[in-house]
Amino acid sequence: MKTKTHSFAFFLGLSCLLFSSFLCAAAQARPSHFTLLFTNDQLGQMEPLASPGGDGKPVGGVSRRMALIEKIRAEVGAANVFLVDGGNLFTGTALSDLTRGEVDCAAYKLMGYDAVVLGEHDFDEGEKALLGFEKDYKIHWISANAVAGGHNFMDSYVLRRVPGLRIGIIGFSNEKTPQLTKRDNVRGLTFYPPSDVAKGLHSILKKDADFFIAVTHEGLAADRKLAKENPFLHVIVGGYSQDALADPEVNKRKDGTLDGPMIVQAGSHGLYLGRLDLTVDGDKKHGYAIQSYQYQLIPITQDLPEDPQMQALLAKFEKKLQALSLDEVLTTVDAPAANNQSGDSLLGEVTADAVRKASGAQVALIHSGAFTADLKPGPFSRESLYALFPSEDDVVTFQMSGRVLRKILEQSAAGPGGAAFLQVSGLTLTRSASGLQISVGGEPLNDHARYKVATNGFLAEGGAGYDEFRLLKDREKTGLMVRSLLEAALKAQPHLSPDHMEKRWNPL
Repeated sequence: MKTKTHSFAFFLGLSCLLFSSFLCAAAQARPSHFTLLFTNDQLGQMEPLASPGGDGKPVGGVSRRMALIEKIRAEVGAANVFLVDGGNLFTGTALSDLTRGEVDCAAYKLMGYDAVVLGEHDFDEGEKALLGFEKDYKIHWISANAVAGGHNFMDSYVLRRVPGLRIGIIGFSNEKTPQLTKRDNVRGLTFYPPSDVAKGLHSILKKDADFFIAVTHEGLAADRKLAKENPFLHVIVGGYSQDALADPEVNKRKDGTLDGPMIVQAGSHGLYLGRLDLTVDGDKKHGYAIQSYQYQLIPITQDLPEDPQMQALLAKFEKKLQALSLDEVLTTVDAPAANNQSGDSLLGEVTADAVRKASGAQVALIHSGAFTADLKPGPFSRESLYALFPSEDDVVTFQMSGRVLRKILEQSAAGPGGAAFLQVSGLTLTRSASGLQISVGGEPLNDHARYKVATNGFLAEGGAGYDEFRLLKDREKTGLMVRSLLEAALKAQPHLSPDHMEKRWNPL
């Protein structure tokens, strides 16, 4: 009898143990849920881009964004919401530029961003300022591929948790950052290819994380390459190319499951807030995968409420700038003028002329990427100037041979256009099947003559891929500032019209 009793108790205990184990396994296998919110390329746009018009178009503004973020946190539960940014907080508006990025950092601290990848414009105030912002405003910048002296300049990643899931959020900066910002801003930093870094980081990070999110500042094409070469990633939040993806880019297998990471991006200037609601299932042995998702690219429209805390923060910074007369009208634009990045642009000509005359140079060259938007008809204020020419820069002059000047101009002509295309003064250029015909002051360029050439500090350090500038020794810092010269030139012209353009780049 005792044996039977003992046997029954044993099997009862074993059954309970097995049932308990089953419950534990079931609990472990329960899917995890969380919400990923994201932005990218804010470029200093704290306030709405346009006055609310009630037309349903996005206007942006961090006050409305914060109200929306807080609403989603209340809906989902703050512990299950992660907020990230694809880089380039700074540079692009008077408010951002004149507070030297402080207003951007204060706003991001208030909104509670979990991670922000380092973009090229985040270095515009220099490495020291960036480290100060990190300390003072607790901005969690991340970059796994920005290295200084053999060590990461910022943290490579951050770790977050939701019930049943450990999440690794990895940052990847643009490997071309030294060409996209002034070299002095990133002196001593090396930017390695993100895909190479990701492969090595996975072997280390997989001990601490089950689910991997990459926050990048490389552009959509590079994100596709990163996704293809690193299938361990689950989500890539992009930046730099400023694509407003209405749907995520995903590859699916025949059974409908995701094949590699999904790619998302939220445009620019805070016009949208990206939202990705994820259900993740799996285990440590077999790995974790996205079971289902819901995606929204939410426009920040005028009908959204504003957050009072953010309104008060902006008002505090705006008060500091009242003495600068940002609404002062500098000139009047008579007709629309495109920010042409493959030929002459009106603002490019005016700027290059101002730099050439003030520096006493024969030639002036300014890269098209210095200008960020088209000229719109109507009054052009000092605030408009900061928006269209956001990065102040110094004027540097060179004594260079005609041969070197020709090589620089041919590089511009041969390129695809874009930020690296040169706006010129003192030159006329004709593109033909036989090559580039160049005149300086009405005379053919002489390869053996010496010319005084003025440019901005960004180009002088080899920015936009113009290494010829960086290699030249015969240079002088003039103490002049490009935006100040442009402002004076605009004030001297009551009206600005595309009819005033000289058409210095000419096809046959």
